[in-house]
Amino acid sequence: MGIYKAEAVVLRSRIYGEADRILTLFTLEYGKISAIAKGVRKPTSRLRGAVQLFCHSHFVLYSGKSLDTVTQGEARETFHFLQNDLLRLTTASYCAELVDCLTMERQPLGSVFHLLLSALRCLEQEDPEVVARVFETKLLAVLGYRPRLDRCVSDDHKWLVAENEGSVWFSVEKGGVLCPECARNCSRVVRLAPVTVRLLGYFLQAPFARAVKVKIPRENLAELESLLRSYLTYHGEVNPRAREFLETLLRKNSENSL
Repeated sequence: MGIYKAEAVVLRSRIYGEADRILTLFTLEYGKISAIAKGVRKPTSRLRGAVQLFCHSHFVLYSGKSLDTVTQGEARETFHFLQNDLLRLTTASYCAELVDCLTMERQPLGSVFHLLLSALRCLEQEDPEVVARVFETKLLAVLGYRPRLDRCVSDDHKWLVAENEGSVWFSVEKGGVLCPECARNCSRVVRLAPVTVRLLGYFLQAPFARAVKVKIPRENLAELESLLRSYLTYHGEVNPRAREFLETLLRKNSENSL
């Protein structure tokens, strides 16, 4: 490929040698790529600002045999507010780790790039827990794991959640809601409040910046967290390291707000 340009978010960064860093970048044009930023740890490096974790930057790179090399970089959004808030920083880490775990190298996914940027931008003002739940839901849909909410996932007949005043049955394995009859014949189903299912539907349909503004009762947030954790584990086969720490921080934050 030679020399090329890319717009990217820095997903991961690790120290390499005395002054270099190896970066995992999620680019708009090429998807996830690995690249080395040489000399970037030196105080005089012009690349330092562009390669900070979660930074949204424009890069010039040179393709190599095993790793590409960052030759130029210009930061567009640095998200400095993350450094002053552990909960928001951990949420950003979790979202970035999900993207890293669920995507392959050199697979262009512009929708994932824009989704990650939306999450990072919304973290400045919105509830981090809601941002995480919306991000999980939309990422699953973009990657082909969209849950079926408008029809019974088992026999495909139309069944509106709004018509059900009690619990709604959901199959993580099958990937959607079940009518009461099918739920009786299906093992390992999850019982959800109708509000929780309608929230999932809203997350899928609304623009990211609008979806994260919804006020969600604590019990429905808990149901969403549990459901999406199971869904990601089953369909995405991922268990992000940042998730446990994030949930610990969220529990402490909830307890302190009581």
